Amino acid sequence: MEPLLGVKVGCLFSLLVLTLVCGLFPICFKWFQTATGRHRRVLSLLSCTSAGIFLGVGFMHMTAEALEGIESEIQKLVIQHKQ
Repeated sequence: MEPLLGVKVGCLFSLLVLTLVCGLFPICFKWFQTATGRHRRVLSLLSCTSAGIFLGVGFMHMTAEALEGIESEIQKLVIQHKQ
């Protein structure tokens, strides 16, 4: 396995474990089980924040790979145009 691929798989696994642990964490507390009023607002805010973080990370990851592909295609077009 290539070193970079190993790092990506390791990060993916650790992100999965961290997500599961943090997602199941509220189940352990009675404060979250009887959520009303202000508690619901806090839970909603935390949910929205986590969703925004995951969307941002996902888009950032896709953007980096897309820019790699675009760079190689632009270089091909420049070489073809010069000929």
